[in-house]
Amino acid sequence: MAKKVARKTRKKTTVKKQHQAAVAVSALDIMPIVETPAGKSLRLRDRLGLNRETFARLVPMSTRNLASIEAGKQPSATVMRHLKELKRVVDALSEVIQKDAIGPWMEQPNDAFDGLKPIEVIERGEVDRIWQVIFYLRSGIAT
Repeated sequence: MAKKVARKTRKKTTVKKQHQAAVAVSALDIMPIVETPAGKSLRLRDRLGLNRETFARLVPMSTRNLASIEAGKQPSATVMRHLKELKRVVDALSEVIQKDAIGPWMEQPNDAFDGLKPIEVIERGEVDRIWQVIFYLRSGIAT
């Protein structure tokens, strides 16, 4: 009986490790590290032109954790989910806003968000408001 329980536990552990490895591989595919004149950064952070502190607010994570990820540490599943969502938002924004303007746009107060900066809207967990603006900009419907 004890051997059977040990085998089940070992099997669960192996499956969990395989899942973690799959998440790690997908993290490398989606959020590769790039070399910049300022050092290493996630490609998405570099694309937005945001400093580490500002980008960490978007994910959300500590700047220390972001630095660790940029140094090669695998992000947790939660952080990876936030990074994927942020990438989806940025990709959608790039359809309606010039790519080099997205980073600065994130840090500017916006009337569409009652004077909040888009980064503050994301921090509050109200990313649906950003998606709504993207929808209106895509469709050409005046708000």
